[in-house]
Amino acid sequence: MEEQVSEEVYLLSEKNHPLDKAFELFRLSYKQNDWNEADLIATHMQAMADSLYKSQLKQANVFPGLQLPLRRPLVFYIGYSYLAKSIVYQKQGRYDAAREYIDKYANLDGLVGLDQEGQEEVQRFKHFAKANSYAIDLLSGKLEVLDEYHNFIKENEEEILPGLITMLEAANLNKWNIDQLLDTYIPKELETFSSFEDTGNRVYYIKLLHQLSIYRMNQQRYPDAINYILDYLAIGVKMSVGREIITTIAMYETIRAFATLEQQGVYDNILKGVLSDEKNINSNVNRNIS
Repeated sequence: MEEQVSEEVYLLSEKNHPLDKAFELFRLSYKQNDWNEADLIATHMQAMADSLYKSQLKQANVFPGLQLPLRRPLVFYIGYSYLAKSIVYQKQGRYDAAREYIDKYANLDGLVGLDQEGQEEVQRFKHFAKANSYAIDLLSGKLEVLDEYHNFIKENEEEILPGLITMLEAANLNKWNIDQLLDTYIPKELETFSSFEDTGNRVYYIKLLHQLSIYRMNQQRYPDAINYILDYLAIGVKMSVGREIITTIAMYETIRAFATLEQQGVYDNILKGVLSDEKNINSNVNRNIS
């Protein structure tokens, strides 16, 4: 299991390689849905990784900060910088540009100096490329790919959670009805996802809840949408996913009239909990929201 180290350690410690810091910064931007910042980080990461690779080929001196030990093989950072750019373009709806970068990290075999660990990373990125190519096709409106993609995630257990997010995002974007497919996973698998404790899967889980709430709102199934919104907020407020929380609160307010008294009570308690965690907020505010 990969050693768990806080984001703060990477961002503040001088002992960590700039590429490792960039990796953590991109993950933070992904969590926050800050795609402008993510784009800057991905571009910087790509430039650093490319510079280090060329310097190693020439066996020349490099900037001292880039001489720190890397936590992973250099090919990982090269591939991840391409992956990061493809994600940014995907989120911006620039699918042709995303495909260009998917092609880059699908074909890392030609890099010089790959050891066994490096070769394993190359194969991992080929797998990511296949998954993300399906995602781009679906988001582009190719409904005919849905069954093939569904079979792909069933054969690759680690793809089920991100795969469901992709399918819901595509359904929401293209106004598809995928109830029959969702019934395979919801609510049984949703309960399993909710038990994941590592940060990466928690981020995926709340993004799934966010897409589910949009999907049910589009179907005018407001009680279900409200429950997903409340589940999202209960977790999201603890994870500092500010931009998406604002969107989710706005979604709730749009369909607030359909909330039961119990659902409204849950919502109020979540907001009270947020305020109680802020020591500098006047206590009168907490009394006034109920």
